[in-house]
Amino acid sequence: MNLRKHFFALLLIIFLTAQGFAKEKNNTIINSLSPTPLSVAKSQLMLGLESNSQYSFRHFFQESDQNTDGEYKVRGKAFIRSLVLPGAGERYLGKKTLANTFLIAEISLWVGYFAFKSYGKWVREDALAFAATHSGAITDGKPSQFFVDIGNYKDIEEYNDAKQRMWQFDKVYDAEDYYWQWDEDSNRSKFESMRIASDQAVNRSVFVLGGIFANHLLSAIDAVWQTSRHNKKLNKKSVSLKIKTDFKTGEIALNIQKLF
Repeated sequence: MNLRKHFFALLLIIFLTAQGFAKEKNNTIINSLSPTPLSVAKSQLMLGLESNSQYSFRHFFQESDQNTDGEYKVRGKAFIRSLVLPGAGERYLGKKTLANTFLIAEISLWVGYFAFKSYGKWVREDALAFAATHSGAITDGKPSQFFVDIGNYKDIEEYNDAKQRMWQFDKVYDAEDYYWQWDEDSNRSKFESMRIASDQAVNRSVFVLGGIFANHLLSAIDAVWQTSRHNKKLNKKSVSLKIKTDFKTGEIALNIQKLF
């Protein structure tokens, strides 16, 4: 009789111990599935019980980018805008720093172009007035090559003799319309320096004009590239985590999916 009582008491202790262990196990599983502060900051936690006593847990995480406005941009629009006005395509994408950089470069280049163009024109006008005063040349309506020639020769006779000796008769000037004779050789040299300075300024303005074209093209290409980067960031990577736990059998199923 005492042995039977001890046997039933032992069974009762084992049952209560097993029940307590099962509760502790269930609490441990639930606590392990609880979100940490870091996961709460980055993800959304959805917890529920299914009809077949299975425990479901879903964790969905998406990368974010503070620089994107959530809208896809059209590369064609960005390209055309920057091609017309450098920086406009970058501003369309919200890239204000890049937009201002291209715009400032555009303004600076145009200022440089007009500066060189105006300087070359002023120097040329001064040079022609100087030549008319000190050589007697009629400068109105004359080609650019004429001013090169009067800067290299003292007078028309010296020039025509040189061309005839080289059998370049087609380059001989008519003495009535193209007459010149420098009063001093130093004045001829001064005129030549002024003419070269004028030509250099004009050539630099053409070079700056090429820089303006390059700035338009570079901004347009950059706008297309920035658009591709912008749209690519919107194609966010997604990770789906699903855990199922059957409290009856103690089985745990883990399903992870990564979406691109």
